[in-house]
Amino acid sequence: MTGVAPPGFEELLEDHCASIGALTRHLREVILSARPELTERVYRGWHGLGFRHPSRGYVAAVFPGTDCVSVGFEHGADLPDPHGLLEGTGKRLRYLRFKPDDSAPTHEHLIEYLDLALA
Repeated sequence: MTGVAPPGFEELLEDHCASIGALTRHLREVILSARPELTERVYRGWHGLGFRHPSRGYVAAVFPGTDCVSVGFEHGADLPDPHGLLEGTGKRLRYLRFKPDDSAPTHEHLIEYLDLALA
């Protein structure tokens, strides 16, 4: 367990179904277990939970949606995409999208892309 969630986290999940809430909580745990140096903050305007590295700054966020949870990488457009899993066409952001009943991408992929974002 990674500890107490930041203020506003449970409120962020209030309007989502149980499976999206559980998946969001799980992805938070995966990220913080892999990178305990990250700090987190709820961004209500973005409807997401952002993660910040002490020297790299803001690197990623978890965004619960209607039928999936997206993990966005701040400089995802510049990341290598070794598994062809990053989605999006913006100038900066790219996302991994997780569905409650889906097996791809895996949590190992999430950690790998997080490591790439922090390299």
